[in-house]
Amino acid sequence: MGNRSEAVGPRVPVPNAWWLCLLIGLAILPGLLLADQRLTAIVQGWRSPPVLMLMEGVTRLGEGAVDIGIFLLVALSGWGRGERRLAIRGLAGAATVAGAGLLGQVLKNVACRGRPNGPEPGVFFTNFPCLPAPYAEASFPSGHAITAFAAAVLLAYWYPRQGGVFLGLAGLVGLSRILLGVHFPSDVLAGALLGSAVALVAHASVAAVRRTHAVPDASPE
Repeated sequence: MGNRSEAVGPRVPVPNAWWLCLLIGLAILPGLLLADQRLTAIVQGWRSPPVLMLMEGVTRLGEGAVDIGIFLLVALSGWGRGERRLAIRGLAGAATVAGAGLLGQVLKNVACRGRPNGPEPGVFFTNFPCLPAPYAEASFPSGHAITAFAAAVLLAYWYPRQGGVFLGLAGLVGLSRILLGVHFPSDVLAGALLGSAVALVAHASVAAVRRTHAVPDASPE
């Protein structure tokens, strides 16, 4: 029981700025759904061979295996250096990203939205219930955006000086999904909100996820 209590730990309040960003995103989402087709056409107007090549590389950063693998590498690094807390934190981070991704898959099977490059682009509840959702009907929310933002938010908490870089890369992952024609802007925003929310709740509620877990007077690197 003692170990379990230590793993859960006291709840840490999430800074108001994070909640404000989530609320703004939620407020924008309905309007974005209405403007999806127009915005998608605008973004895809930026396509060119060099841009597409770059986006095809960037989009890999949002793959679940990549994002979970980042935290597994943190865990392996901790074990290799004899830092048990770092190892546990890496595993907890991997579990958080994986959990966010699984939640996204559930929502995909409920929304059943047609992808921009599918036969019924933008249509929700296509062939509902679509379990398991085929690729063409799994647009909402973007799984790449979910895992990219879940990973970026946790990393931004752990390494705040580099937080802008992590969040910027996650934003590029989301942009790549639109440019490559596989998601609408609202899919990406919904994924970003979901991934961020899961990461924020995990960081606030689970001590093992926090970088300063059980470390007195820890300061950011």
